[in-house]
Amino acid sequence: MKILISENIRNMRKQRGMMQEQLAEALGVSVAAVSKWERGAAMPDLSYIAEMADLFGVSLDALVGYRVQNGACGALEARIHTMQKQKRFDEGAVEAEKALTRYPNDFRLVYRCGTLYRLKGIEGTDPRDLERAIELLNHAVPLLPQNTDPEISEFSIQSEIAECWIALGKKERGLALLKQYNAGGVHNALIGLTYATSESCRPEEAVPYLTKAFGDCINALIRTMTGYTNYYGRIGDDASTLDACLWMIRFLESIRLREEDTSFVDKLNAACYAECARLSEVLGRPEDAEPYLRKALAVARRFDAAPRYNLGNIRFCLGEDQKATVYDDIGATAMGAVEDQMRQSNWSDSLRSVWQKLAEEAEMQPPVEAKNQPPVGAVSPDGCLSQLCP
Repeated sequence: MKILISENIRNMRKQRGMMQEQLAEALGVSVAAVSKWERGAAMPDLSYIAEMADLFGVSLDALVGYRVQNGACGALEARIHTMQKQKRFDEGAVEAEKALTRYPNDFRLVYRCGTLYRLKGIEGTDPRDLERAIELLNHAVPLLPQNTDPEISEFSIQSEIAECWIALGKKERGLALLKQYNAGGVHNALIGLTYATSESCRPEEAVPYLTKAFGDCINALIRTMTGYTNYYGRIGDDASTLDACLWMIRFLESIRLREEDTSFVDKLNAACYAECARLSEVLGRPEDAEPYLRKALAVARRFDAAPRYNLGNIRFCLGEDQKATVYDDIGATAMGAVEDQMRQSNWSDSLRSVWQKLAEEAEMQPPVEAKNQPPVGAVSPDGCLSQLCP
């Protein structure tokens, strides 16, 4: 095994915002002694190691930083993980308890066993499984300095513990944890669901959390599908790029609440329809290009006549959160977004000519009736395709 105490002392001290002088003062030693410990030039006495573990709120194993080199612990963790994935929960629990007897303070193993018991308890009927999961997951938190998986953190572990409390029927305790560790609104959906399904809670308490969670879903889907269109475009798969664009259009149209009013989705869809026109031509279907351009023009002009940069015309968005502002980086207007798309995508001369002709014809038509009042203030690019802000 390898001992990592010097770097652990340094890292844990910095994580807690302590200077070497402060740690030295807390332990009653010199700054030079702390410096030697952190450089690996000297080893602290056992009494100081125990005192630092208590000061940092971690176990002795976590501070010392044992790393098993023979792989035995990793093999046990992998075996238990396999049983978990295969839903062989009873067998997994037996293996977990045997493994924990041998390695009670190995983060990988403790966390894996806690996760297995959490899933066993959620899918089963025995509350003791959930209670065991809470015990193990709480024990995993002070062992986190051993963790090497960037997707696991105190926030993620506390959310798993909260799920266990909720599954045990102790929803207030679970909600308190979820709210405490709700960085970036990551738990809004679960908090909203818990409020909506709990007889002890008022249903209206769910509304702000559900609305924010739905807004985050919209934002994530827009970014995801934009990522797909760019990915497929870069590898030359134009058919899949077109499919991704059309999927995003269908999704954005599905969340519009009232057809007769504009929505921020119109601006995004105008750019998507324009890209569909270009892709149709590239794929040898020029007859499809003009209908897409007509749609892009109609949607863009309609939006620009009555721009809406909030969630007021989006399904499932309720209460004050309807006023949340949507920011984007695709241009100041929908027509500008289409024309930027034209420049960036290197449209053919024939496609540019069709667009120019359609735009000139549209100018001869009566102005589009505005259904919404223009928003107060300008819309600033935010370095992202869309971003919802209260």
